[in-house]
Amino acid sequence: MRYIIYIIATINVLYANNYLKSENIVLDIKKNLMWQDNEEVTQYTSNWSLAKEYCHSLTLNGYTDWKLPTIKELQKIVDITKKPPAINKEFKYIEPSSYWSNTQDITNRSYAWYVGFKTGATFKDSKDYDCYVRCIRTRFKK
Repeated sequence: MRYIIYIIATINVLYANNYLKSENIVLDIKKNLMWQDNEEVTQYTSNWSLAKEYCHSLTLNGYTDWKLPTIKELQKIVDITKKPPAINKEFKYIEPSSYWSNTQDITNRSYAWYVGFKTGATFKDSKDYDCYVRCIRTRFKK
């Protein structure tokens, strides 16, 4: 009986923070999102176009509908109280470096936005620049 109470208490704490950790993924319950969280997010870097292709072709935990996150989605997992890296505590795999977003710069289409997880700051740079990649998907389609 003691174990059941502990499990329920743990789930309630995680759910209160809106995040649940599972194998290879982090679930954002409030936003209905599933984040890639495996070793590949600390090993794979690419330019912006290849980052989009990587997410589009990713199969993880049986899901094939992954995409490169928007800059707003990436900013939602920043936690500036956790430095470095400045990311929500539920994420196990992280390089305190730059991760691409799908968001292009509106004034210069050869640039795109990324988050630097060393500090949690947002930057833009040439799409030819190499950044790390963390994919995202919507958990439940409506």
